[in-house]
Amino acid sequence: MRKYVARRLLLFVPTLFGASILIFVLMRLVPGDIAEILVYQTGTESSAVQQKQIQQIREELGLNRPVVVQYLAWLGNAVRGDFGYSYTQRRPVTDILKERFPRSMELAFLTIVVAIVWAIPLGVISAVRQNTWADYLVRVVSISGLSLPIFFTGVLILYGLVRFFQYLPPLEFVSFVDNPAENLKQLIWPTLAQAYYISAPIARLTRSQMLEVIRHDYVRTARAKGLAERAVVYRHALNNSLLPVVTFIGWWGGRLLGGIVIMEIIFAVPGMGTALVQAVSYRDYPTVQAFIFVMAVVYLTINLFVDLLYGWLDPRIRYA
Repeated sequence: MRKYVARRLLLFVPTLFGASILIFVLMRLVPGDIAEILVYQTGTESSAVQQKQIQQIREELGLNRPVVVQYLAWLGNAVRGDFGYSYTQRRPVTDILKERFPRSMELAFLTIVVAIVWAIPLGVISAVRQNTWADYLVRVVSISGLSLPIFFTGVLILYGLVRFFQYLPPLEFVSFVDNPAENLKQLIWPTLAQAYYISAPIARLTRSQMLEVIRHDYVRTARAKGLAERAVVYRHALNNSLLPVVTFIGWWGGRLLGGIVIMEIIFAVPGMGTALVQAVSYRDYPTVQAFIFVMAVVYLTINLFVDLLYGWLDPRIRYA
């Protein structure tokens, strides 16, 4: 197991290095110049003054240096936690990350937890009670979750709260540390909307894997030995059917941090998604690079955790 963990950790560093190169190069290929955007927004009439301001901003951002030098300087600063200065928000990018990152992480974490707690038991019940009313009900719920676009589910929840309960979720974000109750009052609704969308494929995947596993000989042997049905289902069948489910959950966990922008807009959650959209529209290189780099780190960390979880669920993988 130690060798397996060491191999996965060694793969983490070059993968992150490659992702950082890709992020930096792609940002330089995006049309538009942040220096020109910032200068032309001021409405200065003199072209000479404009050109001077553009050159000054490019020099401060290091855009007038070779790309390789820019990348090495940016990577060195990023390793130390310094992602530069945001010209659009007039403050260090690190301050924006400290403000926005915990909010998006909390929303993503709550979504994954609720989806797992809800979807996996439903998938197991649907498989164990195949072709019963419980199976049909789970399948209908799953199909409806897959059919409804996530933004429509969010709008539908918001409309139902206002129309039928005369309740509007809080519009001003409150940190969980400052006031847990107010924080959950705002985040519970986007969490449920996203969890409903994600739990549908998780439940169906769990069901299909369980249906395949419970027909294997070792499951029939466990029943023949007189083990309780709960032990047969959860200790023997479920453990051996979780690998594809874990893969899917890990993939969605990585996507959530960058894909929750719709829920953040609908439910007025000032997280990383909305800040990233604003930064892209203004060609705010330092902010966009920092946000995408942090998302890449989170995504790779989740993949690393999933790989380690593989080795725990199936010991054969450790020696492959």
